[in-house]
Amino acid sequence: MTVSSDSSLASMRQALTQENGVRSFVVARDDVIVFEHYRHDVEPESLENINSVTKSVVGLAVGAARREGALPPLDTPASRLVPQMRDAALDPRVRRITLQHLLTMTSGFEWDPSVIDDCVLGPCERFASGESRLRFILSRPFASEPGTRFQYDSHAVQLLSAALEYATGRTLADYARDTLFAPLGIDTSDWIADEEGHTFGGRGLMLRPRDMIRLGLLIMHRGAWRGVRLIDESFIGEAISVQSEGGPPMDDAQYGYLCWIDPRYVFAAGYGEQFIFVAPRERIVVAATCENDDAPKNVRTLLARHVLNAS
Repeated sequence: MTVSSDSSLASMRQALTQENGVRSFVVARDDVIVFEHYRHDVEPESLENINSVTKSVVGLAVGAARREGALPPLDTPASRLVPQMRDAALDPRVRRITLQHLLTMTSGFEWDPSVIDDCVLGPCERFASGESRLRFILSRPFASEPGTRFQYDSHAVQLLSAALEYATGRTLADYARDTLFAPLGIDTSDWIADEEGHTFGGRGLMLRPRDMIRLGLLIMHRGAWRGVRLIDESFIGEAISVQSEGGPPMDDAQYGYLCWIDPRYVFAAGYGEQFIFVAPRERIVVAATCENDDAPKNVRTLLARHVLNAS
């Protein structure tokens, strides 16, 4: 792999120019950024909407909280942390949902990822005028027993945001900034909150591409950053190991703890082809951001052809 060679760089830059939907594409090898591409209207300092890549950052925040002792073991029912989950009027299966079920997308709730739910995208009038967002999430029907089947579910990740807030006394955004972003040198970000000020878990984080690289390097180094351990190595090992066979919206990848697993790399993915890729064997981390639409940008193909398979 010689991604820094002139021929590799030239072919990659030409390919990216042809993919006009790609806003940024940054490659680091051995902890050093060796390639950066920004579309003509994008600045390196621009905060990019990374959509569901946010979920993988939530997973890292859970890892940081486990290291600090702020969260109990992952097989603990989330209801021990989130009082709304103990409501007797709810389906009794709610109380059996563990932190690990939430990390692995196996909570059991019914979810159709092909249907866009405006209330999962940001603050929603429905929840601003009476109904509780958490109550809505917990009152949804079950499709399977907790822990038995993967079902991508952006709403359920909000339960991890709530668990972290109850456990640490800080919002997810504040906790991540203190325990992850500050040590990594990420000094600029934005993260939306819901109607009551609780940080969104399923999406809503905005980061610079170079800072996405830092998060990828934290995974690459198994939770350590420049000699300082932020997350236990064992947690990262579990997070990037197959916990379930996965399913839509990534039919060709398996799933760990709020991250996807390909045979050659692990990755965080968001709608519109927002990505952080970590390829440990090649010692490569890649961050990509794209237009926030469903038009194909072929980012994973670009990664394989011009980065991982470059010679």
